[in-house]
Amino acid sequence: MRRTTYILKSIVVATAFLAGVVSAFAQKQDSPSAEENMLRYRYIDRANRKINFSAPRTFSERIYIYAGTGIEGLYQLGNHPESPGYAIGSRMGMGFWATPLHGVEASLSYGMMPYGYWGKNFLGDPVIDNTIIRNFGFEANYVFNITNHTNHHDRLNTFDILYKAGVNLGAGDKFLYGINTSVQAIYNIGSHAGLYIEPKVNFMNFEYVRPSISAGFVFRFKSADQGFEKPVDTQKKTLLFALKSNALFWVAGAPNFGIEYPIGEHWSVCGDYIAPWSSSFATGLYYQLMMINAEGRYWFGSKKKQDMPIMTGFFAGLSVGGGYYDFMLDNTRTGIQGEFYIMAGLSAGYSHSISSNDRVRLEYALGFGYMQTRYRKYHWDDFDYVLDAPRQQVWKTSIFGPTQAKVSLVWLLYINKKGGGK
Repeated sequence: MRRTTYILKSIVVATAFLAGVVSAFAQKQDSPSAEENMLRYRYIDRANRKINFSAPRTFSERIYIYAGTGIEGLYQLGNHPESPGYAIGSRMGMGFWATPLHGVEASLSYGMMPYGYWGKNFLGDPVIDNTIIRNFGFEANYVFNITNHTNHHDRLNTFDILYKAGVNLGAGDKFLYGINTSVQAIYNIGSHAGLYIEPKVNFMNFEYVRPSISAGFVFRFKSADQGFEKPVDTQKKTLLFALKSNALFWVAGAPNFGIEYPIGEHWSVCGDYIAPWSSSFATGLYYQLMMINAEGRYWFGSKKKQDMPIMTGFFAGLSVGGGYYDFMLDNTRTGIQGEFYIMAGLSAGYSHSISSNDRVRLEYALGFGYMQTRYRKYHWDDFDYVLDAPRQQVWKTSIFGPTQAKVSLVWLLYINKKGGGK
């Protein structure tokens, strides 16, 4: 029995030794075993390798800037010395990619937060004293590109998911400090621009949690990414119209949208609608504006002479607009309510492509002209809002000066020409 066991063990050892020799010989001779081992090595190497840029990039190619506006909530831990509230704010920042996975960014923010402070009246009963606090903030964050980590490349993705974490400092009614963490989802509409939405949680002063959500635009400098979008032959397409939005208004917390129609090769007409409509009776925060603006433009670029697509390059225009407004933005509880205002003026600007398929543009514009407005003044008397003068009293102001400032993101919509390719 022992002899039989010894023989079996010897056979197993010999078989294992022979298998090792054959495997080594097979790898040396480029046999299928060698290919299998090499693929296994490559897979392990790919899963653990350090991801670098496939092509050298300059400093400017790694920089991006962003601007956005958002709503910020407040949840107070403990005994609730401050009631839950919200803020309307804006943020601008700049980031830098050290590698396709790792980056850093810094941003500045501004917001107005209605607060309700718990107190007591002269009878000792609890009451809430409402007020508005302006907050200025600074953030420094580490950024990790989850998408590039998942797909193991450094190319520009249709969607980018970024994880951020860092520290933030602020100044309002008191000094603020804390840490934050967020996830940012970016939809890239070209190699130089994208739209983002970002839910975030701030832990402030080790006292309260401040959740928020913001949305806005991301702009990049010259990019080394290639092949993200296949170029579109615009010679076989007709420009239908362009959708646009002014990023400066979004930073100011004012949603806005516009549309522009081309007329021939040199002319276009466009219209803009701006409508931030925020109010709070309890805190006296009123930020209301309804504005409509129409503009006719002449584009100096010639499609035939300079091989330049329509609505590209420099332009001059004539604009007219008007609307209503109601502003009360400070703790003094004084405000102005505009009956109506009208403005007209001249404008000039420049537009250029920021995507490889020529569908996404950046547009810069300034306007100068005349504005006239009629308004009433009012204040809060601790019980209700009252006019500072009889209803018949209306103030009137006329101004010669700037009428518009734009940094707009523009999206061009084409249709196929008859007989053209899709």
